[in-house]
Amino acid sequence: MKLNNYKKVSFLISGGGSNLLKILKNNSVNKDFEVVTIISNNKISAKIKSYLNKFYKNVLVVEFQTKLKKKNFFATDIIFSLGYMKVIEKSIIKNFDVINLHPSILPTYKGLMTQKRMLINNEKNYGFTLHKVSNALDEGETISNKIRKINTKNETELLYKHKSLEHEFVYKQFIDYLLD
Repeated sequence: MKLNNYKKVSFLISGGGSNLLKILKNNSVNKDFEVVTIISNNKISAKIKSYLNKFYKNVLVVEFQTKLKKKNFFATDIIFSLGYMKVIEKSIIKNFDVINLHPSILPTYKGLMTQKRMLINNEKNYGFTLHKVSNALDEGETISNKIRKINTKNETELLYKHKSLEHEFVYKQFIDYLLD
């Protein structure tokens, strides 16, 4: 099902952007939304820049952004934080629909090093949560999540499985949110 109300989306990242690249690739085929802005507080990977140059020519790309500015979201309907490792300013949360991909099943394991803490505490499941961003860290309303059984004690292996789970399902869950 295509979106009737074509949304304009901005993305926030801090790391390598593997989830963003997966989303961009899916969207270049499906054309479910328009990408407006990509902002990182670090350098954006060459893979993402190359993909943008081929398929998303009119996207504002901002690197090394230490403080988010409303002007960078000039035509944005929704901001999607994908591993953005900074607190999002209250003025941005107040003025935009902001969602976040969090690497645990909230409300458990807010913050950092979620897989490590899951293994230390002998959790049975791992997963991710899409949630609305609120002024409190990882406290916003849950939109959706995906859960799998932990079958390893190796943190690196769990991190890999976790990233694979995100790559498989985040795009669909994001589109479901846009359709809602």
